[in-house]
Amino acid sequence: MEKEPLFISFSTQKGGVGKSTFTVLVASYLHYLKGLNIAVMDCDYPQFSVYDMRKREIRQLETNLHYQSKAIALFDSLGKQTYPIVCAKPEEGIDKAREFLADEPTLYDVVFFDLPGTINNDGVLSTFMAMDYVFVPMAPSRMSMESTLSFVIPVNEILTEHKEFNLKAIHLFWNRVDGRIKKEWIEHYQGVIDQFGLPLMQTSIPQSVRYDKEQTIEGSDAVFLSTIFPADKALLKGSNLDLLVDEFLAITHLNPQS
Repeated sequence: MEKEPLFISFSTQKGGVGKSTFTVLVASYLHYLKGLNIAVMDCDYPQFSVYDMRKREIRQLETNLHYQSKAIALFDSLGKQTYPIVCAKPEEGIDKAREFLADEPTLYDVVFFDLPGTINNDGVLSTFMAMDYVFVPMAPSRMSMESTLSFVIPVNEILTEHKEFNLKAIHLFWNRVDGRIKKEWIEHYQGVIDQFGLPLMQTSIPQSVRYDKEQTIEGSDAVFLSTIFPADKALLKGSNLDLLVDEFLAITHLNPQS
């Protein structure tokens, strides 16, 4: 029997904290650097931001010879192309994913679901609970923490009481941690997280402009955030993205090829 791919989402109720960013960063890291086969279901209706990023990058490749040659060299070395991005309304995400997988000759290791910023309707909630794992980025601010905890705690209680759901665990991690944030403040909120028995990842992501560094129409700058390229190795240093991916792999028990 063929192994089923994992369904995974970076999800949060607080907008602008990084769910779509980490969907792209981790999908690209695993697909292009770790040898895994990845697909993305863009269920962030109606904006479909991940799919729009892919379209924008393809348009830029058409006129930028540097990125064209870089893409050709990458795909030749990998022996595969970019990972597919499929659009679906959130309530149709699971069915659309299974239809896609049934028609594909490729055996996928992970399907990432980019979900809307709210799960306050039955359709989105059912898709959310059908994930194998959910990872929740949270910024070190009172508003972000209150929004995150009000969203995660009830779901975690449901998982504890009802074992029939597919969702195995929700893991939180700090994102956009500014060096000026007081250690006592972080420790206070980590105590709150521990009090509710919520898993908190060891890796924290620092505040950095590199996380917004996409390819451009002109020029040849190193790229960090892309659906076509992995994060540039020179920009990885100090980003903690590699550490986050290592911890992600340990949690999900995925075995990369490289």
